[in-house]
Amino acid sequence: MRLRELSQTKLALGSDIKIAIISDMSQTDAEHLFGVLWKKVYSFEKQFSRFLGKSELSIFNRSAGTKTKISPEFRELLINVRRQGVETGGLYNPFITPALQRAGYLKSAMLGYEQDAQSDYTDRKVVGVERLVIGDDWATIPYGTAIDIGGCGKGYLADQLGQILNEQSLTGYWMSLGGDVVTMGNDENDNNMTLNIQNADDLGGVSDWIVHCPIKYSSTATSGTFRRKGQNIPKSWHHIINPNTLEPAITDIRLATICAGTALQADVLASCAVILGSKKAPEFLKKHGVKSALLQCIDKDGVLFEQVFGDMISIKKDTNNKGVLADA
Repeated sequence: MRLRELSQTKLALGSDIKIAIISDMSQTDAEHLFGVLWKKVYSFEKQFSRFLGKSELSIFNRSAGTKTKISPEFRELLINVRRQGVETGGLYNPFITPALQRAGYLKSAMLGYEQDAQSDYTDRKVVGVERLVIGDDWATIPYGTAIDIGGCGKGYLADQLGQILNEQSLTGYWMSLGGDVVTMGNDENDNNMTLNIQNADDLGGVSDWIVHCPIKYSSTATSGTFRRKGQNIPKSWHHIINPNTLEPAITDIRLATICAGTALQADVLASCAVILGSKKAPEFLKKHGVKSALLQCIDKDGVLFEQVFGDMISIKKDTNNKGVLADA
C-alpha cells in the first residue's frame, strides 16, 4: 500500500489532542492502533485529572497527611514529578495547586465541564517538592497540602504514547498535546518533519521561526501566559505560578518554545522559562541541556522582541510556514 499520513483529533485533558502516523498499514490496523492510543489518553485523564473527583490524584489529595497506597502508574509519575522539582531547584513545584486556585484557576478548561464541582484547596499551604514521599507502593504528602501534575502531565503522557508508537513499524509519527509536540521519523514524502511556532504578536497566526525535527525522537513544548487566564477581582490572572511569590508570574516572556530530550522535560522547562523572564531564562535553559529555544518577549513599550539560541539546525527562520503548529 502507498505511504500516507493518517490522523485523528479528539478533545481530552482540556485541549485538542492530535495524533498522526505515517505508514502504509491498512485502515483496519491503523484504527486498532489509534484505539490503543486513545485508550491510553483517556485512562490517563481519568486517573490523574484534578478536575475529576474520583481520579486517583483527587483521592490522594483528599488523603493528605496519611500514607496512601498508589498504583504502579501513579508511582512512576510521582517519581518523575519529584525529579523535575529537584532538578529545577523548585521552580517546578507540584504543590503549587492551592496558589493556582487562589489566583483563579478553579474550573476545568475543557468546554462543557466548566461548571463541574471541583475540590477546593484554596485554604491549603504550599510546601517544597521534597515533602512528597514515595515508597514501594505508597506515597504521602503533608496534611493541608495538595498536588497537581498539570505542569508536566501532558509531556509525560506524550512520552508514554511515543513509547507505544516506537514499537510499531512506522515511517514516522507526530502528536500534539496542548502545546507539547513529539515527532519521530519522516513525513509521507520522506522529508524531515517541521513544526510551525505560534506568533506571540498574533496568536491566530504563525511566526517566521520553524522547528526542523531530527529523524530520531524529537520533543518541543510551548508555554505562555495567555491560554488559561481570567479575571479574579480585583486583578487578572494566568496559570503559570511563580513558586517564590505564589502569584501568577510577572514576566516579559509571552511565549517560550523549548526543544528538549523528552516531552516531559520540554513541558516543565518551557514554564520555568516563562517564570524566569528573558534575562534569566537563557542561562537556566542552557544549564539544563536545552537543545534549542525561542523566547517571544514584550519590552517595556509593548513591542515584541525575540531571543533564540541553541542548535540552530532545529529552530530557523522560515517564511514558508509549512508544518505542524507548535502552539501553547
